[in-house]
Amino acid sequence: MAKNIEMTFARDAYEQSACLEYSWIPEGARHAILLDRRQPKGNQIDSIGDDLYPSHVQVYTLDNNQQSSIAMWQFPENSRPGSPVVRASVELFEELMEVVGTVHYADGSSATDKQKLDKFSRKCPELPTPPQ
Repeated sequence: MAKNIEMTFARDAYEQSACLEYSWIPEGARHAILLDRRQPKGNQIDSIGDDLYPSHVQVYTLDNNQQSSIAMWQFPENSRPGSPVVRASVELFEELMEVVGTVHYADGSSATDKQKLDKFSRKCPELPTPPQ
């Protein structure tokens, strides 16, 4: 059997394409949300094993507008033992050069972490080439 878990990726600046490549810890399978130019937000429902109880989100690569990015960020810093993650969101704030990750737990609580963006682009393996 499998259960569904949702990821939302949102950004405040969307002149070019963006990507978020992530996994649910301990699942480890990589998932990606790709946003086209002028697309501020995207959601994805991932199926994971019924026997898995996610505790964190691992971001492998996040790139926005080919101007800012992060790599290898895990959030939240501390997990809540006994209550698995049921959904998460990653919100990118270009003007602040910051990304905010929030996980929502099965018990109704949530945890948020922030990370500074780098001022350069990183390529996601599945990022499409933007139109010329």
